[in-house]
Amino acid sequence: AREGEIIYSNGFGYIDSLKTKPVETHHFFQIASISKLVGATMTAKLVEEGKLSWDATLDELLPEFPVKEQSENINLRQLLDHTSGMRDYANTVDSIYLSTGIDPTLDDIYDYFQKNELDFEPGSHFNYSNSGYYLMYLIIERATGNTYSEELDRIINVPSGLNINHTQQRINNPLLTTMFNLEDSIFVHRPHWPWIIGDGGLTATAEDLALFGHHWGSGTFVSEESFKYICTPTVLSDGVITGYGAGVRTGNFEGEPVLGHTGGESTSWSTLQYYPEIDTSIVVFVNTDNTPNDALAIIGPVALKILGKEEPVLKDLQLQLDDAEAFLGDYKGVSNRYYGDDTYSIVKYEGESNLFRKRKDSESKGQRLYYLGDDTFGYDSYPMDRVVFQRNEQGEVIVFNNYWNGLRKGGLYRKQH
Repeated sequence: AREGEIIYSNGFGYIDSLKTKPVETHHFFQIASISKLVGATMTAKLVEEGKLSWDATLDELLPEFPVKEQSENINLRQLLDHTSGMRDYANTVDSIYLSTGIDPTLDDIYDYFQKNELDFEPGSHFNYSNSGYYLMYLIIERATGNTYSEELDRIINVPSGLNINHTQQRINNPLLTTMFNLEDSIFVHRPHWPWIIGDGGLTATAEDLALFGHHWGSGTFVSEESFKYICTPTVLSDGVITGYGAGVRTGNFEGEPVLGHTGGESTSWSTLQYYPEIDTSIVVFVNTDNTPNDALAIIGPVALKILGKEEPVLKDLQLQLDDAEAFLGDYKGVSNRYYGDDTYSIVKYEGESNLFRKRKDSESKGQRLYYLGDDTFGYDSYPMDRVVFQRNEQGEVIVFNNYWNGLRKGGLYRKQH
């Protein structure tokens, strides 16, 4: 979509494993964690209206939250920029749901928080966590006295004419695409989880989500000031820039600023890229197992075409790296349900001019990294992806972030000493 108009829309494949129902543009897909971007936008609107404050503590926003030593030290912004230190509730609660088939209750989720300490002091680190967004949904309902769906309609759908809604409202709608797990080479239907609200659970057509970008960036939902606020990456207490705002992945795609989010897991994938300087959005949905790579392989070349750019040939762009030693070492992230607690090693092999990135203790040689300047590297498998390192005030390399097709993705990896 460009400047509020759809310029290309199409469906490929099927929404059923028997291949009888072709994907059409009016089908609803799970937008998964892109729901976080929508929820953060709703939160920003409530801040504008004086119903919420970014600096308010969790204790002030949800006085019944059961762990006071946590809630007194976490503010609303930290819940939405993944710097609260709260451990991700989803692994445990999802497992309970899968084993019992019973929707989890608020007591179940509060019980989880009571049993788990923070991973780090709020504001000191970044770790992607669904927990803050489940609490966001509760906070929005508490602050407004309305249901989350009612506020979604008031802030998002009514002003824009879009039709973004929860799975629970569309669970019996034949236009809602099914999802599949790949089991022994057979696609097996996986039921939707209608209880998820806040951190996921929203559905939309690709066209509506693409048009969301235009309304988001042009003032339909929130002011220019609020838009800029949630799109500004958080700076941690030690000066490290996370690359993630309040519900917004930020970045740069081949020289063009880009904002948006991704969502999904093994059974589906969704991606929204919004290019604010040219008011253009690209959306890709995939509904089958093990497809994140498919969605990324689609959206990158589409973005190149839209922007009138060619796929970069990294070896032709590689610059001389004068201080390779500064990057060498092990980099560790916080334990995470999506990215694990992997430690990566940046290494240099004898006879090689390039650095390589590999999982620590892996026997593979790893990814060849091409230095592109400004402490940024690319690699062959996805030539538009970037590994971006940051330095401290003394000029020492201390962390790296991953950017997939321009958008901030993955954990934050700190250099180990």
